[in-house]
Amino acid sequence: MISKKFIEQTEKTEWDFGNEILYKMCKTDFLHKRTDKIIGKVILIGRVYAAAIERRKNKTEQNENFYLEKVVPKFKNSKLDNHLEKLKKHKILTEENIPEILMIHFYLTDLIKDITEQNKRSFASKYLHFHLPHLFFIYDTRAVKAIGLLKTKFQYKYKEQINSIGIDKEYASFFYKCFVQKNRLENKYDQKLSIRHFDNILMKIVDEKQRKST
Repeated sequence: MISKKFIEQTEKTEWDFGNEILYKMCKTDFLHKRTDKIIGKVILIGRVYAAAIERRKNKTEQNENFYLEKVVPKFKNSKLDNHLEKLKKHKILTEENIPEILMIHFYLTDLIKDITEQNKRSFASKYLHFHLPHLFFIYDTRAVKAIGLLKTKFQYKYKEQINSIGIDKEYASFFYKCFVQKNRLENKYDQKLSIRHFDNILMKIVDEKQRKST
């Protein structure tokens, strides 16, 4: 399924220009102090990546009021910036810092659940990825399907971590599978892969699977 040529072909995609705009936005305005910056980041990442948080239970107010009255205060009054600043110190993804990464993902997921009454693990992974692209794998149904097609197993090495309190078990399982598979590909083809490149690989796997089934 994966070859050296496959990896080379997935390094760049037609979506790079759009993604770079989101990366630059989050790098330039990393923290959550200003209302306009928070709204801009949450809306753009959520809508571009089909994970908008205004899709919620018990929708009683207009989206504009929802962002101004619910989302912005929640982000401003949270400890998200403290957590992001701590994670920012990690220059590379390692087995040792994964538990901290998973805890921050759970923190943001739980934060958003308070105002949407839904589990937004996909949005949380995407939002955090654009702030710290070297640390967070992007979770969505297509990525989950792709990692399943690769039949990634880790022989229960990370079972204890995945079942730890204070993390999202589903995202944690997905994360460790991605971590293991990314390392395997890097070792097999003697090539470092960014998390974005790895996501491109997963998307290509799903696309080819769908193409062959039609």
